[in-house]
Amino acid sequence: MMSMVPNYIFTFIFTVFLIYSFINIKVKKARVSNGCLYGIGILVAILLLGMSIYGIIFHIPLGQVQTLIENNFK
Repeated sequence: MMSMVPNYIFTFIFTVFLIYSFINIKVKKARVSNGCLYGIGILVAILLLGMSIYGIIFHIPLGQVQTLIENNFK
């Protein structure tokens, strides 16, 4: 169970980041100084959120999820 704790922590952090980004951009109409980097950050957060959720669903630590993805591209 302790190996799953990072999955829950990362899921919470990335969810909060994505909600905060959505509120700032869509609701408050905030201007982003570098949209390209901000977009890359959002894409990375979505990717890591998906990895964390996959690990939670299948009870796999985050490091092993990364290994599974890397092995698919070899």
